[in-house]
Amino acid sequence: MLVQEELQKKICDFLGILRYSVEYRGAIGLLDQNFIAQSFIAKFINIIYGYDLINLDRDGHKYPAIDLGDSYRKIAFQVTATKTPKKIEETIEIFIRHKQYENFRHLKFLILGKKQKRYSQVFQTDNLFEFNPETDILDLKDIVRKLPSLSLEKLQRLSYLIDSEFSGTVIFKPTYQILQAPHHQDSLPVEEVKPDNVVRTVRWVNVPLYSDPGCQQRRPDMTGVILDNRQHPGNVFAGYSIHPTSPNLFKEGAQVIILYSGNSVCDKSWYRNPETHEITFAWDGSRELIGRMVEVA
Repeated sequence: MLVQEELQKKICDFLGILRYSVEYRGAIGLLDQNFIAQSFIAKFINIIYGYDLINLDRDGHKYPAIDLGDSYRKIAFQVTATKTPKKIEETIEIFIRHKQYENFRHLKFLILGKKQKRYSQVFQTDNLFEFNPETDILDLKDIVRKLPSLSLEKLQRLSYLIDSEFSGTVIFKPTYQILQAPHHQDSLPVEEVKPDNVVRTVRWVNVPLYSDPGCQQRRPDMTGVILDNRQHPGNVFAGYSIHPTSPNLFKEGAQVIILYSGNSVCDKSWYRNPETHEITFAWDGSRELIGRMVEVA
């Protein structure tokens, strides 16, 4: 517990310095968007929330109104130091005007500072994408509140990430001094080595997952997707397999190439078999399945 507390303190100190640096620089007109690289912010959010965001500027395409995107979960973030409703409205208008909802169906904001206590305005999305000001406008305090619930492994990764950005300073205690452990590499999506003669097709989606063997405690942010696995030639049925995933990520009938998230893991789980309704053990722990989906002609 002492190690986890030390790591939480270090991350809190970092976020505190970030908040006040953005606020005080803004007070004298120094709105330097490069104070922290967007790629760093993407990795930071990925570790905490289990996303697979990337810095959208890096792929050469233009994405007005948004900075980070998870193409698997269709989630986009704008990272900004401005917390006003006007800023939110302007971003949403640009998001709609440029049809970003065709690429991302969920818009979120990360305020590099302190957001307003409430956003009572009605933000017009024309029902084109998901946005809830109560839950989709985050600030640095929201991130701090998540720290006590993070695993030691995630806290280590956040600490190493801070080391990588601020290695030339003496403000933060290096992670190895806390853990005396080797450097932790970034986690990227992992594609399974798939035999050429195996075709995986989505059979059932949004299968409820439970954290207890009696299937009473449903997991709120994760569902199961069941794949029909067949060997070719011959279309020989090789069995079903279940994987954790985000809700509504896959469509029944689509073919899937296995790609696992580098940041999201689902703990020990059970589910009810969609055909027999029997309670079935799923896994001790599994990375989240995020794609790729191939439409069947």
